[in-house]
Amino acid sequence: MPLLVVALAIALRVAWVLAVPTKPVGDFAMYVEAAAHLVEHGAFDSEYVYMPGYIFLIAPVQALGGGWLATKLVGAVLGGLGAGAVYGIARRLAGNSSRVAMVAGLLYAFWPAGIAIASVTGTDMPAAVLLVAAVYFLIRFAQGRPLLAAILFGVFTGLAAYIRAIVIPLAALSFLVFRAQGKSWRKSITSAAVACAVALLVLSPWAVRNRWRYGETFFTDSHGGLTALVGANPNTLGRYSRSLNRMFRDVTGYALLAEPHRDADRAAMAIAKDWISFDPRFTLGLLASKAERLLVHERALLYWPLFRAGVLPEPWRGFFGGHQRAIENVADSFYLATLALALAGCALAYARRNWLALSLLPQAFALIVLYTAIFSEPRYRLPIYMLLIPFAALALDGVWQTAAGLVHATAPSTWKRQALAAVAFAAVVFAAGPLLAWGGAVLRLRHAWTVSECSVAGHARLCTWRGDGRGEAPGLSGVWNGVGLPLPREGANHATVTETQISLAAGDYSVSARLDLTPAPSTETRAEGTILMASATSNASSSASSQIALADVADKTRAGQFLPWSMKLHHAGGPLVLRMQVEIQTPPRGMPPNRLWLSDLEIVDEPKP
Repeated sequence: MPLLVVALAIALRVAWVLAVPTKPVGDFAMYVEAAAHLVEHGAFDSEYVYMPGYIFLIAPVQALGGGWLATKLVGAVLGGLGAGAVYGIARRLAGNSSRVAMVAGLLYAFWPAGIAIASVTGTDMPAAVLLVAAVYFLIRFAQGRPLLAAILFGVFTGLAAYIRAIVIPLAALSFLVFRAQGKSWRKSITSAAVACAVALLVLSPWAVRNRWRYGETFFTDSHGGLTALVGANPNTLGRYSRSLNRMFRDVTGYALLAEPHRDADRAAMAIAKDWISFDPRFTLGLLASKAERLLVHERALLYWPLFRAGVLPEPWRGFFGGHQRAIENVADSFYLATLALALAGCALAYARRNWLALSLLPQAFALIVLYTAIFSEPRYRLPIYMLLIPFAALALDGVWQTAAGLVHATAPSTWKRQALAAVAFAAVVFAAGPLLAWGGAVLRLRHAWTVSECSVAGHARLCTWRGDGRGEAPGLSGVWNGVGLPLPREGANHATVTETQISLAAGDYSVSARLDLTPAPSTETRAEGTILMASATSNASSSASSQIALADVADKTRAGQFLPWSMKLHHAGGPLVLRMQVEIQTPPRGMPPNRLWLSDLEIVDEPKP
């Protein structure tokens, strides 16, 4: 029976790969190119800073003459093999029930996004399958042969870490499974230690390579700091943007992915830590945004295989584009239904004191925490979702058993309590999700801040801009060289404010920047009153101030130009607070612009007379 489920899962994914001629794009194309470089030159290219597992997987395909299609087929077969691990996990959690295992295997086999993503090969599915296989071997042998369970779990966790190093901490959580199988705390911790040691032993060749390559011994890649930097970027709410590359290079002197890798990674991590600690309340809101991105919308998984520009040729692009909404609705519905069932299954496992099932949840939760804290993408949820599918099967089996028991008057007396717990837990989580997302959005709005590159005495710096959070308009926006202030919709009662703090030595300085409006105001727009009041404060006393009229900025913007702005100040030393306040006493007539942008801030020494 498990072989039929695996064969079905593989067949569906292979058929999809053969039918949908996707092209490698983004990270996927990078891995294919890196494998080609390894085959041709026998070494990684100078910009490769990732874990090598996936490259080792697809490089032999290229060495044997296989092309892009062969590479995708390898990924499709691996993805299909995941059905076997999910089948085996569900069977063990349900007390060797073939019915529950079959339901779990079929849920995996017909998983729409799991099928679609098979056509764009990458690290996500192979790493997820290896991790789920590790979990299967762990629960399969933990009770009768704990040493074998620890060794196999360590081996497969180590192999998964060769693709995604973030899974390394999961080896330590294996002690919960041993404990759930009745082992003592001492034996459980000892077995988990063996699993960790085996995982590190599997990774030791990579650590030796790193020692030879960088003069340091470490088991991960040289990309962790860069990933954390992207995930902490307030301008993009933790999403990747190429502008970050330029800002990082100008300020630190290091280029992302270029030598020296370790120094660049440490510099990135140092900046990421500063950004994370800048405003803890905003960071909480950012974490909510990243968790939502990781867990909520299944349709986001379809971006890479179907809807990203350039991934599909015509007529496939036109076909899928014309049916995009229906396809996305199918994917979302399947995912949300499975997730609701999985949550119900978690509650049912607790009600039935199924400690083996519950011992797996910390691994899924740990992945959620790690990806949310560092950097999240929708495709990173694959192993999390795969670990939850057996719980969905447990819930469906519970519904079947209860219905059959009611029909034959053999239902247990506890069925109402179990059903109530299952429904209530799923309902609470589904209700709490939007509430947490809303709370995160409120925190991000009220405590918005951005970062941009500015020039101080001829040196590039990172200037952090903080909003006051009192305006009705959306929060600040940031780009690599400037900050966008939201314009008040009604200028009579409030203003929007942003400020940055820069450490300067005592002296006389000239502050300059460029101003423009977005979107560009139409010719019908008429504006009166002050748009910007800028002030510089040193040691709590005002050093200088300046005012700019909205009409002047609007005229320049209509002409496709920037309005230059500058002011001179005397600074007594220490932190200089530069404050920008947008206040419109008379609302503009016509459609007003949304934002005032202050770009290319520069502070230079005033020449002494």
